[in-house]
Order: sequence, then structure tokens, then C-alpha cells
Amino acid sequence: MIDISVEEFKEIENEALVIDVRTRNEFETLFRVPNANNIELNDLQMNYKNYLGDDKNRLIVTVCNAGNRSGEAARFLREQGYNARTLIGGSYAYKRKYR
Repeated sequence: MIDISVEEFKEIENEALVIDVRTRNEFETLFRVPNANNIELNDLQMNYKNYLGDDKNRLIVTVCNAGNRSGEAARFLREQGYNARTLIGGSYAYKRKYR
């Protein structure tokens, strides 16, 4: 399963590597999920090995505004063998539920 609900994510958010794939401007000006690291989608796709290394077992949760770009990122990372999931509804869903 590639998707993770906001409720599921809340339970493991401190254990996962959280990657926000929005642009730097979006990341800096819009609500962000706690502990998220900003790596823009194109940069992540081009340089994922530099950012993630060889540990393919650690859970990675990708995030964006609503889940579209993060879904693309999670699919890409899964194709590379990483344990990646995407937050359903993105930062908007997290904000509605927990803020």
C-alpha cells in the first residue's frame, strides 16, 4: 500500500523520514507537517541516492499540499526499492486534523 492516512501517520511521524516535495517557496510560506525535510520533487528524483543513501528499509513519508506530487515521489522511490508512502490529503489534511 502506498498511501498512509493522517491518523496512521500521526502514530509514526517521529519514526519516519518525512520529505516535503513542494517548492522551497511553498515549503517556507505554507503550513508544513512537523519534522518535514524539504526536497523539491525534481531534485529528489534526480538526486535521491545523495539524500537517502542505501537504507531502503526506513519508512519514508512524502508530503505536498494535497497529495499529488507526493504520490508521484512515493511511487518513484518505491520503484527504486525504498519503503515510501504518501500522506493522503497532504499537509492540508494534516492541518485540518491536528492544528
